[in-house]
Amino acid sequence: MYQGSNKSALLSQKLISEALLRLLEEKSFNDISVSDLCREAQVSRQTFYSLFGTKENVILYELSHNCCFLPEENATSCHSAMFRSFCEGYSRYIIDKRHIISLLVRNDMIHFLYDVQYRSLMDCKYFISDVSDEKRIFIVDFIASGMNSIAKNYILTGAKADVDFIKKLMFSLYGGLYFKNASNETA
Repeated sequence: MYQGSNKSALLSQKLISEALLRLLEEKSFNDISVSDLCREAQVSRQTFYSLFGTKENVILYELSHNCCFLPEENATSCHSAMFRSFCEGYSRYIIDKRHIISLLVRNDMIHFLYDVQYRSLMDCKYFISDVSDEKRIFIVDFIASGMNSIAKNYILTGAKADVDFIKKLMFSLYGGLYFKNASNETA
């Protein structure tokens, strides 16, 4: 996938990504051809393949550029109060991004959201920074998996839950497992 800074290429990536989202309103992901996508975005197949290579990469691009939740910079650990704030932020995020999450669920592609969230949280040097790297890998994986499941089930249950409900649910699910006493190395 293209990672450069050429303005024309970046614009084409954006056009292709937006085109895919429009097409997903009408068709399933599997029914959208690269030709359909190029026609909708008004770019050549060569441009598509040089920028993305696959339709799946377009989804990953969209999620990582426009639909990725990151904790606030001051959330430097997973202690209870900071993690409660993280839960609230993610609750707001899934409500705000329910449309694209719904498209992912409808097309059985919610796992892409997990992939992007896991990578983003691992790359976020201040998220869960008060544990060893060995433990951090497992904790971040567990959190990203849970976040993904909560987002999916929020959509599957009709997207009716409010921020407070989701925040309390997340904190209760995660809080008792590790975050109540994050500094306890026996966890």
